[in-house]
Amino acid sequence: MKTTIETSEGKVLVTLEGKLDSIVSEEVGEQFEPLYDVENTEITLDCTKLEYIASSGLRLFFLIARNALPNGNKLYIKGANPMLMNVFQSTGFDGFFEFI
Repeated sequence: MKTTIETSEGKVLVTLEGKLDSIVSEEVGEQFEPLYDVENTEITLDCTKLEYIASSGLRLFFLIARNALPNGNKLYIKGANPMLMNVFQSTGFDGFFEFI
């Protein structure tokens, strides 16, 4: 799993590549923690190259929403494949994010 976080012009782009499973979730979660404190920012999670997400990975998306939305941030999911869209829709998490 490769995670890249870039900040530019008041926007944050998080690129996720590979499989977000229980083995890597803790490490990725630690990388996500600074996102909890940003304010009035657009945060885009680029899932174009995300091949798989386990429940532990889905929990990370929930934590971003729970911590970042109250700070006036906008959350976007970019490039979600049909499998990922199905996971978000079946869990109701699609209400936390805008899909682009």
